[in-house]
This record gives sequence, structure tokens and C-alpha cells, in this order.
Amino acid sequence: MSADRERIFNIPAVVSFLILVLALVQLTLERAPADVSRFIFVELALMPARLSYYFAPDAVVKAISSSVSEGAEPETIGVVLNGAGPAWWTLLTYALLHSGWTHLSVNCITLAAFGSPVARRFGLARFVIFFALCAVGGAIVHMLVHPLDLTPVVGASAAISGTMAAVARFAFTPGSALADRSEAFPVEAFQDTSLKRMASNHRAMFFLAAWFGVNLLFGFFPQAAGSGNNLIAWEAHMGGFLAGLLLFGLFDPRPSSSRGGGL
Repeated sequence: MSADRERIFNIPAVVSFLILVLALVQLTLERAPADVSRFIFVELALMPARLSYYFAPDAVVKAISSSVSEGAEPETIGVVLNGAGPAWWTLLTYALLHSGWTHLSVNCITLAAFGSPVARRFGLARFVIFFALCAVGGAIVHMLVHPLDLTPVVGASAAISGTMAAVARFAFTPGSALADRSEAFPVEAFQDTSLKRMASNHRAMFFLAAWFGVNLLFGFFPQAAGSGNNLIAWEAHMGGFLAGLLLFGLFDPRPSSSRGGGL
């Protein structure tokens, strides 16, 4: 077996470490005493209303009043009104939590597939920062759409969506493994990862259209993803993807002369 083929199955250490951390957190949530698991979940999960209370307390209290009549959990309301101030860290730490092993497994497989090529390209430090910023980007977009929501948001899907966007920025460019070898490209086009070049790449644009289409489908019809309730934070996925798409140029270690200019 050639070295190139072997490399496909070699997950970068940083990606393996992230998967291990996610698995350990999930294991802790399931095996730890109930009060400990509840404390970890409350401290790490993203709850939009919890942060919005800092900016618009009256609106949040009004939303809570409506939720009470709909049977909202008293514990959730207590977290929002605990007076401890907004838990800004949850814009990132929600990505460490998952709703179960199935949710975690799907995310880990996707992270291994899309995170690995990005980690190899960026290197350890750049990849970790990029991954974190995509998670934050997803959380912010979700909050903008659902500022008064009391439902906790968990999962690394937004950050992983950012790695998918990063892959789209370079995987379909001329000279890459997924480029269409049958087309003739000018020399200056090779490894041009700018958004302008991407917009003229039919395969890359098809990937983007398919990605957004699938996420919109799951957002409006969660049953298509096997969810009986509207539990898919597809807005966070969108936010993470857009963050990855726009931030890629800032983290790509290739010299600017080989990117063709722009982001």
C-alpha cells in the first residue's frame, strides 16, 4: 500500500484528541452522579435567553412568562434568572456537549472526515483556533435568530460545519485531489483558494448548494433526520459554515501569492 493511500486513514493527532475529549465529556455526563452531570450541562450548554437577559431583561422575562404556561422546566428558568451574569463561555463550550452517543458518533465521524484535511493544512494551533471560532460563529447566528429561546443548544456540529466550508475552499481548486483533471486551467489558477475563484468553480458551488439545501431540509423537516422534534439547530450549522468560509483565508498558511488574492 502506498504512502498516499495510508495517509487517508491517518487522522491528525489534534483531531483524534478532540474526538477523545468529546467522548470523555459524554462519558462523564452519563456516568457521573446526577447533580454533577446537571452542573456540567448547565455550565457548558448554550442557552440563548441566558445571554440575552444581559441585554434585554424585560423581553426575556416576558418570554419566560409565556414559557411557564407552556410547561417550561423550572430549573431552566432558574438558570436564566440566577443573577450570576451572562455565561459568555457557553458560546464555545456548548460544542463539547452532545445529546447522546448517536449524536456524538455522527459528529465524530464527520469531524474525522472533514477536520483531518483542514488540520493537516492549518497545523495544530491554527486549526484549534479556527475550530473554536466556527463554534462561536454558529452560536452567535443561532442567538440572533432565537434570542429568547430557553432550549439548551449542544453539539460540535457548527464547528464541524466550519471545517466543511474550509474544505470547500481548497479541495476543489485546480491542483487539488478533488479538482476536475479534465479541465485546462491557467497556471495562475492552481491553488487559488480565493472566494472569487471558488465562485467560478462549479463543483465547489454545487457542494455549497447541496450543503445548504440539506441543512435547510433538516431545519424545516427535522423528521427527515430522524428527529421527532425540532431539535436540530440548523441556524448554528449555517453560522459555523459561514464563519469557516469567511475565515479560511486568515488561517490558510499558504503564501498570499499562491492564493490569488482576497479571502
